[in-house]
Amino acid sequence: MLISPPFLPPTIGPTDNDWIDAAMPGGLPGQGGYPVSYGLGWHGGIHLTAPSADQPVRAIADGTVLYVRKPSAKPDPVPKEHPLNYGAGWTNDGCVVIRHETEIGANTQNEPTKVTFYSITMHLSSIHANAKTGQAIYRKDKIGMAGEIYGGPNQIHFEIICDNDNLPLLVGRKEGKVNIATHGRTDAVYGEMYFRLRPGTRIYGGPKPADNVTKLNAATHPVVHTLCEPLYIGIRYAAGDGAQGNRGDAYVTTYDIDGMQIGTAITEPDAEYNLYTRATNISAAYTADNACPEAVPAPSAVYELLRFGRILGPDALNPANTPHWRSIAYEGGEGWVNLNADDVKKFSDADFPHWRGWVLIDDSEDLDSRCDSKIIKGWLDQDQDGKVDPNEAVSLLPDPEIQARMRRTICMLPTEWEQATVAHRWSWLKEETEENPAPLSDEDFMNLREHIETLAFWEDANIGLSTTHWHFHPREFVKQFRGCGWLSEKTFRRIYPNATAANVTRYRLDLNKCCRKYQISVPTRMGHFFGQAAVESAQLRYMSELFNGDPFNYFRHYAKAKNFAGWLGNVEWDDGGRFRGRGFKQMTGRENYSNYWLYRGWLNQSAFATRWWRNPGWWGIAGNTVPPSQSSTLPIQNADSIAALVAAMRPPIIDQPDVIATDTFSCIDTAGWFWAKNKLIETADQNDAAEMTRKIRGDGAEVGISLPWPNDAHYPDRLAHTQRIIVLIGNQS
Repeated sequence: MLISPPFLPPTIGPTDNDWIDAAMPGGLPGQGGYPVSYGLGWHGGIHLTAPSADQPVRAIADGTVLYVRKPSAKPDPVPKEHPLNYGAGWTNDGCVVIRHETEIGANTQNEPTKVTFYSITMHLSSIHANAKTGQAIYRKDKIGMAGEIYGGPNQIHFEIICDNDNLPLLVGRKEGKVNIATHGRTDAVYGEMYFRLRPGTRIYGGPKPADNVTKLNAATHPVVHTLCEPLYIGIRYAAGDGAQGNRGDAYVTTYDIDGMQIGTAITEPDAEYNLYTRATNISAAYTADNACPEAVPAPSAVYELLRFGRILGPDALNPANTPHWRSIAYEGGEGWVNLNADDVKKFSDADFPHWRGWVLIDDSEDLDSRCDSKIIKGWLDQDQDGKVDPNEAVSLLPDPEIQARMRRTICMLPTEWEQATVAHRWSWLKEETEENPAPLSDEDFMNLREHIETLAFWEDANIGLSTTHWHFHPREFVKQFRGCGWLSEKTFRRIYPNATAANVTRYRLDLNKCCRKYQISVPTRMGHFFGQAAVESAQLRYMSELFNGDPFNYFRHYAKAKNFAGWLGNVEWDDGGRFRGRGFKQMTGRENYSNYWLYRGWLNQSAFATRWWRNPGWWGIAGNTVPPSQSSTLPIQNADSIAALVAAMRPPIIDQPDVIATDTFSCIDTAGWFWAKNKLIETADQNDAAEMTRKIRGDGAEVGISLPWPNDAHYPDRLAHTQRIIVLIGNQS
């Protein structure tokens, strides 16, 4: 899901959340807060103030406009009895409702997790031409200008809702809390990863455990603490967010069962940039210490273990108990714990975990707009007498801790925009109770009723949604799903407008999986990844290097004797064609193929030597080196000589190299592997298209600076695609 705020001011603050707060100011208690007013009336959205008077209101995600109501003209002078002149002043009634249909992941059968939600923007003073009933609309498209709410200028009421069917798709469940007896959902995984440690879990002291240790030495790693209560360990990778210099960090946070943080979050500098190195080191440790090659975990699987805490891709973790050591905080200190122990359950932000405050509240039974939720009233019942009077609400609602709880409530409520039910939903305001000591008179209630009925639109909108539905705090919803990053088919069509529909359909799920695994998740990273590949693959058109005639003859020049210096690792007559460019990144050469085969666990390091190309005999050259004058010599073809060289030099034997062009996951994953291996997300975080191009192509440091770009680099195209995609995916209006 790509989502953004309804206002798009310039970037403010080092983090994305800082910018969201600046882009969506408002929603304070008593001033259009969510989910209740001071009088404990339900309020299904928040009132937002435009960051500046000239900021238009925009669609928060791609969708279809379901309903448009142009604002009523404001009379001059405004009659006192006008239904829109209620309270402190005029309220605009311009309204736009958009249905957003998108995706947030895919299940193990490669079926996308499709979700539908709705945004309601009320109190617009004007409607933009983009907003037409029945028409498609893109994220960031203008829909109108903020109007007045009770005389206050530049304000909107903003609401995000969904139906019963989409609630479990969006949040992972229909009711209650996350099921902690099993692992969390895998059809959507994003944001912070969580690990539930059961009581009795041991925390170890001492130095960092070796990467392949399953049982610690009590002398060097004594048990320093044993849990009496469950703990949740959160691992959040910065994923390109935050201040420059911290965009590759990881943060390990300990939470108790109520979500309270224990100790200080532990920062792991550059942990994200070093994931590939750590994964390969863990695998190499098994290679060195284990006599059973089949028990060496594939680096690809270890990478996912470190990234997600579990395996989401096709490469099994073997052995399954490969440890995942992290330093965590606990009451009294810090120590090491294995997050891949058998009894550790794993989750992510996609589970909307209750220990992070997410609560589902259903107050729909009586179909009125009075809050009867025991949960919310319990938070506000200061004297614990079972009631919440206005003084308690006014006292506690502004409290930051209470507001944090309110923002993470997901509430089943009747819409406040149905005209026929206004009298029923609000008639309780005429009743005197301890919670409502100043009831409305019949006249006051009639004025309120006429005001709400004038704003109501539900019967006219034909939304196709029950009048009772689930409401989210809009700012919190936007923040939550900004961490998702899963791209829809419609978005991919805009990223690669020249790609065929068939190719978008064929590759988009694996492109999403690749971006999720390798944290290519923010606009700059996606822009560089997809921008470079736009040239490499001609926008998904070519996943294998082009040739004329026979590929082995065409690419034979890739096997020249200059491979003796480690050019591509090609040493045999047909290696150029056998290991020609394939995949989304056009991976080329026997060495790159062997490294990727090792990464996936298709090849074991013990099966070949590391410098198999360092023998001039491959090219029939005597001596211990290849003179520059013979660097273009082609490999020998004598079968006996080749057999002797293979026996002596032990090059990697790679069967079915074409798999990285024909298997869609492997085809795309080669590009993610290349990015991880060469730490290209760090380059993307610096937003340096020239350096990115040099690293991908292998050009010298002077190319593009003191030397011109070669024509075959297509650098202007790479730069233009990168910049275009950053704008498309990013926050620029």
